[in-house]
This record gives sequence, C-alpha cells and structure tokens, in this order.
Amino acid sequence: MVVKIIIMKDDKPIDQVIIKGNTASIGRKSDCDISIKDPAVSGNHAQLKKTREGYLIEDLGSTNGLHLAGQKISQKVLKNEDVVTIGEHQLRFLFSDADAGENQSTENAAEDGYLKVISGANAGDRIELKEALTSIGEPGVQVAAVSKRPKGHYIIHVDGGKNKDKVPLVNGEPTGFKSRKLEPGDIIEVAGIQMEYCV
Repeated sequence: MVVKIIIMKDDKPIDQVIIKGNTASIGRKSDCDISIKDPAVSGNHAQLKKTREGYLIEDLGSTNGLHLAGQKISQKVLKNEDVVTIGEHQLRFLFSDADAGENQSTENAAEDGYLKVISGANAGDRIELKEALTSIGEPGVQVAAVSKRPKGHYIIHVDGGKNKDKVPLVNGEPTGFKSRKLEPGDIIEVAGIQMEYCV
C-alpha cells in the first residue's frame, strides 16, 4: 500500500509526502520521515505503522498530542481522507489501493484535467493534474496548488511571495484565500503566467 500525506497549515496544502514502507516517523526533527517545522510539534511526535487492520497512527508521548475530528487520540487506525491535527498543522491521509475502503473510488472520480500554459516562455506546455495536489507558479514569487477532489479540481492559494495577500486570479477575479472550483475554459493567472483549465 502507498500512503500519500498532504501536509497543510490553516487548511492550505504546503507539502506532500509519499510513504511506501511499513513505518514512518512524524516529528519536528529533520531526520523524521515526515518532518514538520512547528514549535508545537515534538521532536519525535508520532509514528505511522502498518498493521493487519491498516495504517495505525500512534502518539509517542508528545507534548501537544494528536487530534482527529476534534478528539484527542493516542492511537487510531486511519481511513482514507482522515485529517489528523498535529501542532499547527494538519495531515490528510490518502491511501492508494482497495484496502483504503470505498472512499478511494470517489477520490479518483474526478477526471484527469490539465492546465495549458497560454502566456510566458513556456506557452504551449501542458501541466497534468493527475496527482491529489499539483503546485503551480514560481517559489518566492507566487505559488498556488490545484487539488483533485471527487467533485473536480479546485485551485488553492499557497504563497504570495513578498506580497502575502497576492492570490491567484481566475478569469481576472481574485480567488481569495478559500479554494475555488475550476470549470473547463477557466483562465488562471499565477506568478504572471496564464493557464487554461481543460478536461
């Protein structure tokens, strides 16, 4: 089983990690498999372990604990799409085979759309949107992400570079800080680059 973990802060995706082994360490230390730079996260905060029932997340005696659906947990077998809060961050777990349950089929229900670059040096390029999360833009200038969900693709503001309030444009309109569903033909602008959403 392959586990994809979307790391979020304030419900905005900031990174993703793929776990292919039977165990993974989670904590603030840089040598953890899932390293989270957050003062509220302990050095060795939790462990992910494959069991007969599925992947188990277990608190390793951390200061601030683990929370799932608002409840503090010491250990829990995770389901597809579960979101665990650790410090100021959230971890969204996506499982890639049938063991993950019925939710997996809806996870893949969205068509594999793509973005066609229509301005700038890379005009004509195609950006595939097959992954659960695809980052677009230019680090340090402006970054957004396209999230693949059962009901389609959504664009999410990630980073505005020096201008923290700089959000993506869709058809010339600012998206704000919430995710926005994309429709075929929408023109997206991130870091001065225009792209057309196609399916």
